[in-house]
Amino acid sequence: MFRRFEYYLREVTSGLRRNGLVAFAAVSTTFIALLLFGLALLISRQVNLMIEATTGNVEVAVYLSDPVNPQTVEALTQKLASLPAVANVTYESKAEACAKFKQEFANQPGLVQGVSCDPKDNPLPASLRVKLAHPEEYSQVAAVLGCRSDGTCAQPGVDKIYDFRGLLDRLFAVTRVFRVGVLLVALVMLIAAAILIANTVRMGLFARRKEIGIMKLVGATNWRIRIPFLIEGLFESLIGASLAVLFLFGLKVAFINPLYGKIQFVPWVTNSDVVAVIPWLVVAGALVALIAGFAGMRRFLDV
Repeated sequence: MFRRFEYYLREVTSGLRRNGLVAFAAVSTTFIALLLFGLALLISRQVNLMIEATTGNVEVAVYLSDPVNPQTVEALTQKLASLPAVANVTYESKAEACAKFKQEFANQPGLVQGVSCDPKDNPLPASLRVKLAHPEEYSQVAAVLGCRSDGTCAQPGVDKIYDFRGLLDRLFAVTRVFRVGVLLVALVMLIAAAILIANTVRMGLFARRKEIGIMKLVGATNWRIRIPFLIEGLFESLIGASLAVLFLFGLKVAFINPLYGKIQFVPWVTNSDVVAVIPWLVVAGALVALIAGFAGMRRFLDV
């Protein structure tokens, strides 16, 4: 076992030493391909963070009929809170709705003065504010209350519902396009990496075709010839992956870190997000190197 390991190690180091230019090309190719793949993954994470920030505060407003019955409020709250898409339900009284209205429109005195918070004259309805755990499933609230597309509901005690379906449908359509697009970019990067690395492996094998031919003539099996090349490809791939990770950290420090203080309302990727990409880069690099190695060696071993 030790002799076999020593043999493979000697072959790999010898191959790297004698074909330094080809090894450099393989490492460079892997680095560029995995860097692009890593960038696609980080862009995907950034898009997801922005989507979560945009949809994280989505609420469905369930406006209650006057007069408000406390028992009806409790029953509706329990009914809505039991839905899988709902995170929590809070009750907003007419007085709270009026105070919130005056605070939000404090810069429009004419509008604020026209609304009275007196219990007898308060025109704003009490409501249930439904916070969604899964904004994409906002329609569950309307369905359980028997609400129609115009917002009117069959549920007793409910006047109207506003779930902003038009805005949410457009928003989720855009987010789906972004997510699918980023995944397709990542897939294209992996395919490009496999093709580039396969061509690089072929270059290395072509440079050592005489050596492979001699090994075949003296009785070496295909696997005995193949394994050193595979190990060499894995080694080059890991170097390329390491360089890609360092470069990703450098790009984050150079371009993302300065944005933390300037654009605070947008959630940006952090070091932990870059660390989370590392296993994907290592696994992707190893798989691509193995697949490309097998594909590249088939022609030279079939002699």
